Amino acid sequence: MKFKRLLALGLVFMSAAMVGCGSKGNDTSSADIVTEIKEPVEITFWHAMNGDLEKSLTSLTEKFMAENPNIKVTLQNQSSYKDLQQKITATVASPKDLPTMTQAYPDWMFNPIKDNLVTDLTPYIENETLKFDNYEDILPSFREAAKIDGKIYGMPFNKSTEVLWYNKTLLDELGLKAPTTYDELVQVAKTIKEKKGIAGAGFDSLNTYYTTFLKTEGKTFDSSFDVTSEASAKALNYYLEGVKEGYFRIAGTDNYLSGPFGNGTVAMYVGSNAGENFVKQGVGDKFEVAAAPYPTSASLQQGTDLYVFSSATAEQKTAAYMFLKFLTTKENQITWASETGYMPVRQSAIDSEEYKKSGSLIAPILSDATKNLYTNPVVSGADAAYREAGTVMETVLANPSNADVTKTLEGFKTTLKSIWE
Repeated sequence: MKFKRLLALGLVFMSAAMVGCGSKGNDTSSADIVTEIKEPVEITFWHAMNGDLEKSLTSLTEKFMAENPNIKVTLQNQSSYKDLQQKITATVASPKDLPTMTQAYPDWMFNPIKDNLVTDLTPYIENETLKFDNYEDILPSFREAAKIDGKIYGMPFNKSTEVLWYNKTLLDELGLKAPTTYDELVQVAKTIKEKKGIAGAGFDSLNTYYTTFLKTEGKTFDSSFDVTSEASAKALNYYLEGVKEGYFRIAGTDNYLSGPFGNGTVAMYVGSNAGENFVKQGVGDKFEVAAAPYPTSASLQQGTDLYVFSSATAEQKTAAYMFLKFLTTKENQITWASETGYMPVRQSAIDSEEYKKSGSLIAPILSDATKNLYTNPVVSGADAAYREAGTVMETVLANPSNADVTKTLEGFKTTLKSIWE
């Protein structure tokens, strides 16, 4: 069996590289599927939702159990994405200890899928009795990113992309409009620095900035990309020049730019749409905040999918699938998005008047913000390579006066050789 890289840019799907696999195969046929839960069954769900996110998930779960009294869903919070990933990685060596289902990024599941530890959801979605309600309504890039060899392994859930958060009060005062390109971002940021003496803009996630800049240049960050190339150097120098001149900044020890943004020390920043609640809390009534699509031609699809492990019983798999269906209905996606700041995974929910009038700052711009979503390759080493890109950016931008872009990228290339191999 061979596994494809997952690459999606809007509706344009690039050719995929293949990775060999010598596993036996563990496909579920329609005849093996339980179509009705007649006796009580319990499923466990590992997740990493906290605060208001966990409250919303818990509320939806209780609603599901009330509608499906034979199914008990036990939510098990793993504290953080990092801890969740580590626990999945450690537990796959003993499949019997895995939960029924988990929240996970696709690249975390690359090896478990290769080893047939994850359930192919395709026959459940296509089953006449259990058939998914309008699966085509889920955003195309989300659907494609959950496939390997045409099989659906993940169900999109808490999805996000990056947007531009900006101080509308300040921009209005200076007669500025939200930038729509990288060039405009520089121009607006420079004006803000000149007029107000504060950094004009920044990017929350340095690794996401790097891969998105490359995507704008028509490049994909994968094992065949030369990180010492002109496009790569251009990505580093664009941000580096802004930091040197003071019209750009990085989060640094603040970790996220929502804090400096709320404190008025940076006027705009590119960050996740899922950070809306944090933005609002940080800003309070100090100024009017607004959001705009990412100021370039591409934006990274982020967030996790839901997966069902093959070690579950037939009844547990069906119960888990029913729970996945429930969480992704139009109604529940509107609720989830409105309460958490995540984006709905269904187009009908995005387009609904209920969502648009929910009070979310993201809702009115989401159709535009999701026009050109892309995903990074899901292959062996991709997660480590992606994280290393952030480390490289941090190294350069944290010490701009002594930065040597050429030397840094040569070292990056050497590091990637061992990662991709």
